[in-house]
Amino acid sequence: MPLRSVRLPSALIGRLSRPGGRPEEWFLGSLQAEVLQTLARRGPSTVREVADALPRRTPRAYTTVMTVLGKLHDKGIVDRRRAGKGYVYTARHTAAELRDRMAGYLVSELVGDFGDAALVHFASALKGVDRERLRRLRQG
Repeated sequence: MPLRSVRLPSALIGRLSRPGGRPEEWFLGSLQAEVLQTLARRGPSTVREVADALPRRTPRAYTTVMTVLGKLHDKGIVDRRRAGKGYVYTARHTAAELRDRMAGYLVSELVGDFGDAALVHFASALKGVDRERLRRLRQG
């Protein structure tokens, strides 16, 4: 059974529109999400290695990738260690772990902001979830 869509006037939800793409982009923006995804896929990498590994459809300047990796480090999303004159960067979390943390944050914020109303909507949404999927989730 599909989830019931909650309708609100477009004037009310217009400013709440999530940017397209993956949830990581909601928090990081598309460029930071793409650089982080490339780093996570490659493993420990220098700025040059990440820049060269980015998809060809979006070539980025070395300095742009260096700035993005620096910002991701400042946000605590990647680690870096000195290697010669530069750094080697490593993602702190897998994509699944990062999504889990982001989802946990959003749920906490919703429950904190909307209280019981948010919990009622979460419970209602569970009615539409496949029983087998719920069983797997309960098992961890």
